[in-house]
Amino acid sequence: MSMPSLPGLQNPQNSQEEGRTLSFLSGNLAQVDVAKIERELNRLWDSAGKQEESSWTPVIRACALNVVLLCDDGKNEREFENLLADITVRHPCRAILAVIALAEVEKVEAWVTAHCHFLPGRLDKQMCCEQITVKWSGQSFKSEGLASVVTPLVIPELPSWLFAGSKHLTAAVVEPFLAYLDHLLIDSRFSDEESSAVCQERLKTLREKWQITLDLADRAVVVDLAWLTLSAWRKAIALAFDDTDVSIKPSRLQAVKTITIKYGGAAKGFSQALLLASWLSSRIKLEPSQANLSQASLHARYSKSGTDETTELNLVAVEGSCTGISSFEMTFSDGADKLNVDFVSGALRVSNAGNFEYMELPWSSARDREGAVEPVFNELVDFAFEHYAKDSVFLAAAKDAVSLLARCQC
Repeated sequence: MSMPSLPGLQNPQNSQEEGRTLSFLSGNLAQVDVAKIERELNRLWDSAGKQEESSWTPVIRACALNVVLLCDDGKNEREFENLLADITVRHPCRAILAVIALAEVEKVEAWVTAHCHFLPGRLDKQMCCEQITVKWSGQSFKSEGLASVVTPLVIPELPSWLFAGSKHLTAAVVEPFLAYLDHLLIDSRFSDEESSAVCQERLKTLREKWQITLDLADRAVVVDLAWLTLSAWRKAIALAFDDTDVSIKPSRLQAVKTITIKYGGAAKGFSQALLLASWLSSRIKLEPSQANLSQASLHARYSKSGTDETTELNLVAVEGSCTGISSFEMTFSDGADKLNVDFVSGALRVSNAGNFEYMELPWSSARDREGAVEPVFNELVDFAFEHYAKDSVFLAAAKDAVSLLARCQC
């Protein structure tokens, strides 16, 4: 299979067909009959394979997984299109963009295109994978209708992902897709629109996101991008109890007095801080007893089973350019130790009194920005596609987070 290396078309008798094929392989959307999507894709690939090798650069059609992205039209759609253009370099897939658009007249339309990339270190061969865009337009959206068009396009026996944008992360919308898709990707971090919501609305939104995660955990592997941003922080905290330089005994986890997590990005970073705290509470068996949220900061109290002792949690919003976790502090009941984890010089500094250790962070383009700790959105999605098994640690953290939010007052 090959594609033109020169802008001019060599065979005038087939110029229209070649032009359509070249447009498809160049990333341009071609509208197709909804009932004939597979047929049109096969015709375009067959056409590409029949072109003269003397004037076309060889193309490899590749697909290792299915990815269905559920989004609104406009800005959300463009963001997901940009995401696909990037992640298909490393994850060749059949990408299906399921778009929901409010309109007076109800209709379903479809387009196809391809994402092509030169293979690493080679300019004589390209790897291509396909994108199908299915747009539902109307006034009253029902997920079953869109799912009935999208799910037959999923290639059987390949890992299959559904990425539901925040607005559409509801059981009614997601469930019709899960009969054909075995992975659900979510992002519990607040969007710009959700960040402006009043306190009680934020708590309700966040609680619903994680409750859906728990409800669907038996039907799909659920991965939360907010959880993936915490990977380095969780490793750094664990390092303090498993490293001779920092030297805090694991038994000290039964004497935790306070946990303070500072985060940036106002409400957008709140879910990450709460999820990190809930990971700790689930690991050391703390039970939430009360919680209060003021502005974007939270104060909570946990009880310890079998004792009268309590642990205090403080999630504190900080000003600045940092988004996500900014710092972590843990104190203990006798005051003998104090664990701090801070972002310093491109690494996480884990310290206890005068003892410290540095944990290097994986490369990320976000490091080019001062104070940025977590990977950018596209890198997180890349990382997510490497998760194929249920994460019981994440589910336990989500369960504890839901329990805490149920007790939270504004």
